[in-house]
Amino acid sequence: MEIFFDLWGLELLEEAARGRPVPLPWPLFQGEDGRVVCLSRLKQLESLDTLPNLQLYPHQKKAILQVVRQMRGRAILADEVGLGKTIEAGVILREYMHRGLVERVLILTPPSLVNQWQSELQEKLCLSFAVNQLPQAYSQGIRLIVSIDAAKRAEHAAKIQSVFWDMVIVDEAHRLKNRTTLAWKFVNQIQKTYLLLLTATPIQNDLRELYNLVTLLWPGKLQTYTQFKQAFMLDRHTPKNIGELRRRLGEVLVRSTRKATELQFPERQVKTIYVSPSLEEHEAYTLLWRQLHLAYIKLSTQEKNILPMVVLLRELCSSTQAAGATLARLMANNRYKYISAEDAHEVSRVLQGVISSKLEYLLRAIDQDSEKAIIFTEFRSSQEQIVRSLREQGLQVVAYHGGLSRTAKDRIIEVFRQDAQILVSTEAGGEGRNLQFCRKVINYDLPWNPMRLEQRIGRVHRLGQTQDVQVVNLVLENTIEVHILYLLEKKIRMFEQVVGELDLILPVTGRSLEVELAHVLLSSDSEAVLARQIEALGTQLWISRCRYEKAKELNYAILDGDSQSEIPLPAAKGSGQ
Repeated sequence: MEIFFDLWGLELLEEAARGRPVPLPWPLFQGEDGRVVCLSRLKQLESLDTLPNLQLYPHQKKAILQVVRQMRGRAILADEVGLGKTIEAGVILREYMHRGLVERVLILTPPSLVNQWQSELQEKLCLSFAVNQLPQAYSQGIRLIVSIDAAKRAEHAAKIQSVFWDMVIVDEAHRLKNRTTLAWKFVNQIQKTYLLLLTATPIQNDLRELYNLVTLLWPGKLQTYTQFKQAFMLDRHTPKNIGELRRRLGEVLVRSTRKATELQFPERQVKTIYVSPSLEEHEAYTLLWRQLHLAYIKLSTQEKNILPMVVLLRELCSSTQAAGATLARLMANNRYKYISAEDAHEVSRVLQGVISSKLEYLLRAIDQDSEKAIIFTEFRSSQEQIVRSLREQGLQVVAYHGGLSRTAKDRIIEVFRQDAQILVSTEAGGEGRNLQFCRKVINYDLPWNPMRLEQRIGRVHRLGQTQDVQVVNLVLENTIEVHILYLLEKKIRMFEQVVGELDLILPVTGRSLEVELAHVLLSSDSEAVLARQIEALGTQLWISRCRYEKAKELNYAILDGDSQSEIPLPAAKGSGQ
């Protein structure tokens, strides 16, 4: 038997010989021929042989080999947004699993990305993961993806920390920047061999955040915080000895930039169509808004879940079919929680037989366009109406939604690729699937959660797309959709972002933007009041965006820029445009 080891590996062997636990990553594995070899001698990724359809970009393969060979499975993956950190982490995981070093895997993500991680790992890496199965799954040795917000809660945290995980992956790891927070302490106390932290901006505000992330990976790598300050900080916001700092970080952090990869990213062409509502649609919307406002002001201060209150308004912005179907169910079940039975019947009467203005526009526009397109809607009723109407025009149309089996979903995507002109999809099509063979996305309605909108666009506008991408937004005038688009375009500047940046811009504490929009709309009794509240919300979002831009500049200056002995952090930007 031949044994390869480095000094670090020898130290572990000595600790194990003394009967002490070895908490750090084991660098050795036994090959099929019985040899025990060190991963630092690894020359190729054997797991790729089992994934013939997965094509890695050079920067991805370099990062993966660097993590496995040199960093022993503990690293910060800090590629710029859009360069494929998820795939890098997945292949690293697959390589360790292939070599029998990893079985139990825990992936912690923001709530909005849980399902996307599950889809990406299944479809690209053939890795099946359970999602949010709490708490029964912890001791079963399975692969698990959990929202970090749920996992860190006391009733779950202790169970997670009682299991020894072979690998833990944390997405959007910049959320662990503060070692005094519950999230940082929770991850730090998880028993784990390998740890991958994914973030495009490991530094958000000051250098202590970087120190805290590295400490999660390798306690003592940057010595004590006092020693780190003396060596690398003029103050919390100004680094020094940048060359040596980058050398130290190079032992635990891998990063590629768009400029360095020289990859060509397609342009994103965005067009907004403002559709005038019919008199009936406007009357129904106004009546619903007024009644829901009256119901809202009667709510107790303890009422938290107000999103169900706005479902009818959201559906009406999508289609009369969707709103009418919900009203019919409410009346059939005699459930009138937020609006009176009389008003429900009146809205239903107004909408009876009314064709959605958006649908009328869509049918005219599609009839003049022979290009493949994906039409996204939030609601199944809207989807059914769109599919039926387009097929009546003689178009080849397929429908994709979450109620389909995986086999059926695969078949529909292949039909769309080969034959159909139009794919009409609910939000299920916005997660995981890569549809770069199409370049046109039509947002039939605007989700109130911008992350869903970003996921829609990300199905076609990502690495591998060879053409410029067209994004068409259909917006119903004189409704909340106009205000949502204003926030997205003018304050967040979402359509200028790279897919993946939005989660770094939106606030990470307090209420989600979706809930904020619901409160703003329902607390307003007129269009003028609504406009003022939307502007105030927009100012908060603009400040958040500026903070993110500052963080990007800071990370570039420290991690990517020309070596300097001292680099002052970028000055804060204003809160207006």
